Amino acid sequence: MKRRNKITVIWTCAIVVVALFWGVALYNNARKGQAVAKEVALQTLRKVAELVVNREFDNLGTYHVSSGSNGKKYTKRQVITEEGEFEVTIDSLKEAQGLYLLEVVGYKADILNCCGKFPLEKIRSEWQEEMDARYRGTVCVLSLKITPLGKDVFQETFAGNETICTSQNNLGTYYLDNMYTMSLTAYMQPVFLYCIDWKDNVLLILSCFLCILLFGLFFYVRIQLHKKEKATDVSEKNIYLIGESSFDAINHTLTDEEEVQSCPPQAAKLLLAFVATSDYFLTYDEIAVVCGWALSDTGLKERRRKAINSLRKLFETDKSVKILAVSEKQGYQIVISK
Repeated sequence: MKRRNKITVIWTCAIVVVALFWGVALYNNARKGQAVAKEVALQTLRKVAELVVNREFDNLGTYHVSSGSNGKKYTKRQVITEEGEFEVTIDSLKEAQGLYLLEVVGYKADILNCCGKFPLEKIRSEWQEEMDARYRGTVCVLSLKITPLGKDVFQETFAGNETICTSQNNLGTYYLDNMYTMSLTAYMQPVFLYCIDWKDNVLLILSCFLCILLFGLFFYVRIQLHKKEKATDVSEKNIYLIGESSFDAINHTLTDEEEVQSCPPQAAKLLLAFVATSDYFLTYDEIAVVCGWALSDTGLKERRRKAINSLRKLFETDKSVKILAVSEKQGYQIVISK
């Protein structure tokens, strides 16, 4: 029993250790997947924003003139609005922070904004659709901040669920127009499970190992329960399993690997007394009582030793059964090893 319990404990500990490693590997894998998802989301947003701005600008049908560079590198841009004429110095850092090429697409975003038709919701909607196709359950949000030239106030508009607008989900802020008046902040919240790469070798190995341990423990427990039920059924029929042997308390026989031994009456009484206890232990006095000896009889120790030796002879072929003297408890105990 102790050996079975020890096996179960060791097996359970192994499962816990592997499960911890599996959990850490799963978490790291998901975190890595989230980082990849954010990079994919940003690249997708760049592509979608450029396509939508170009499409909406073409649909606007506005006549415009754009002068070529003629090989010259300009350092400033000029624009005339209702507020007057403005000049903006071209900033290489801000240009690099553009969601797309500001020199090529930025003026289109500026014109759409001036006409009050900048397609913020369309950009978010198409971005959301593309992300859903790759990462199910992803939530995408856009925040557009517009600071008109010549004014100190700004206007901010959101597209999507604002509750996910946290630093953890922030993909960065990018300029949309060539005058740097429009800045777009993107937020994306991926679903943890859909960011996991289940084909990762480490995760696959740990998952397989964990499943093997779980199924192994399940079948081991089932087998032990079956053995226990079988032992209970046998005991109910006055047949007791002792190690690899079975003792018939009615016929006073001991069966071991199809070999049947007849038990002397005294040995049968002792065996029945041993198996009747929970731990297969009898004190010296209990042995004397079972054998019908008076506790005051002389030579009681020698008679008890002979009775125990006769029991030991019955189990000579069954190496799983040992009858040991337990001096500190003043008695004998049948010990069964597996």
